Amino acid sequence: MRKLNMMLAAGTLLLSASAMAQQKDDFQNYNWFVTGGVHTEALMHTDGYVTATGKIGAGIWLNQWAGLKVEGVFGNTHLLEESRGQVFGAQLTYMAHLYGGNHYRPFNLNGLVGLGFYHHNFGDILKKYSYMNILSGNVGLQAVYNLTPRWSVYLEPGLLIQPKYYDVNNKDKVVPSFYLSAGVSYTFKDMFSKWQKKEKRDRQKVSASEFNRMNDQINAMRKQISALEEELKDAKVVDANQKVILEPMRQMPSVTIQFDIMGSFLSAAELEKLEDIGTWMQDHPNSITIVPFADSQAKDDTVQRVKTARADAIRKVLTEQYGIDTKRILTAKPEEVGYVNKTGQEALIVFMTE
Repeated sequence: MRKLNMMLAAGTLLLSASAMAQQKDDFQNYNWFVTGGVHTEALMHTDGYVTATGKIGAGIWLNQWAGLKVEGVFGNTHLLEESRGQVFGAQLTYMAHLYGGNHYRPFNLNGLVGLGFYHHNFGDILKKYSYMNILSGNVGLQAVYNLTPRWSVYLEPGLLIQPKYYDVNNKDKVVPSFYLSAGVSYTFKDMFSKWQKKEKRDRQKVSASEFNRMNDQINAMRKQISALEEELKDAKVVDANQKVILEPMRQMPSVTIQFDIMGSFLSAAELEKLEDIGTWMQDHPNSITIVPFADSQAKDDTVQRVKTARADAIRKVLTEQYGIDTKRILTAKPEEVGYVNKTGQEALIVFMTE
């Protein structure tokens, strides 16, 4: 019976997400964040430069084109030959997404323009003065990798414009130099969200009607299963050890779950889909079949690990967060259900009978 159910379920893999259409994640506006990192100008090898400083700050993304952050800076500087000084200050930075801001991607690229105020402490290293306050400006690119919907790491190379504070005779001369920063950021809301509150209420109403439609389809399928069982018994065409390959049909409801490239990360939008599925399974005895795809047709262990990780990610959410019995969560290989050469960044969840 279970094998026959899977055969019928396999016939609908092209009807992906008719009840829940795919939409892009939206960037979360007015999202506060905190950040910390390190900064150096040591690659310049001039008479004076910042060897290493720490940076701690906070900011807000107003929208994908405008973000502001303020950072406190503290650390050490190189002066003249082997002397050391200290630097303390603050920096205000404007940020804008150049790549990856319109919807979720693991990698983002930001443009930066900043202005800083710094207090350089020399002690008795330089005879004419023991400290100097300066203003500096900088432009840079920030390469960001999103570890989770809220945590990210970044690497930031850039150009710095500042006075020659380390040169007694030319301290008013402005010179360019290169810098490199790296750090981590945490946003207080998910960086990307699929729905606003009103849209989510509307979606919940639509989902309820769609699930009712699924129930009607499942009831109709029970009759089809009984008829097919009788045909198989009479014809004796199915061997117990034979894998049946079917061309995809368009009858049973299914939902598409999207993942990142060659990964198993679930975005906030996909977790909302699983929330609906988990809630529905709590109220109904039906099982589901997960059919995971990979981004490549290569026949190697990496592709198989990606498929397994995607199925496991879905199973983990449904079992741990919604208490669904793992026996109700089946899996099928794409080639077993008619998708021999299909690739993609998704897994299909097919609704089955009890």
